[in-house]
Amino acid sequence: MDTIGEIARTIKAARAAKGLSQRALAKIAGVPQSHISKIENAGVDLRVSSLTEISRALDLELALVPRKTVPAVKSIVRSVQSDIPSLTSLALNDDLAKLEKIADEIAERFSSVKEAAQLQSRVHDLTRFAMPESYLGNIRKLQKELDRVNKQPDLKGLIASLDSVQELRNALAHSPAKELRRVSRSAYSLEDDDG
Repeated sequence: MDTIGEIARTIKAARAAKGLSQRALAKIAGVPQSHISKIENAGVDLRVSSLTEISRALDLELALVPRKTVPAVKSIVRSVQSDIPSLTSLALNDDLAKLEKIADEIAERFSSVKEAAQLQSRVHDLTRFAMPESYLGNIRKLQKELDRVNKQPDLKGLIASLDSVQELRNALAHSPAKELRRVSRSAYSLEDDDG
């Protein structure tokens, strides 16, 4: 097992998950950016002090555990990581938010056209579905389509976009449950669940 390579991959993935550049991580951890780059590429032996500072900056913890307990620790880490949204999932959430914003702009710009209001409503409905990560490409394609309609007003384009949104909605409605991801809910929406 390549321990340094594994540590390097973990650091790089954690940095990316936090949305930090190497430069930003270097500033937070107090380690030169060039050193972060070398560490992420497994091109340098790590000093414990550097690893400790980088880990803390990424909300990670270093621990020495007995070898016999490593499988249990890895299992626990995997189960916790499965509850953390992936980068694709985060990108999907961002793209859905952008899609909603464009639909809102179209509805505002074409307030007298009923199809614009329908488009806005259907795009907002999309966000209520548990969206499979495999739909990221579909969302981005739809985003470009709506962007064109928003920049170059065209009723035919608007109607075509409305049809595209409806097709995506129907595909989501009929997706097998195993493809669907859990919908993230804000913490504040759970506060009043006590009754």
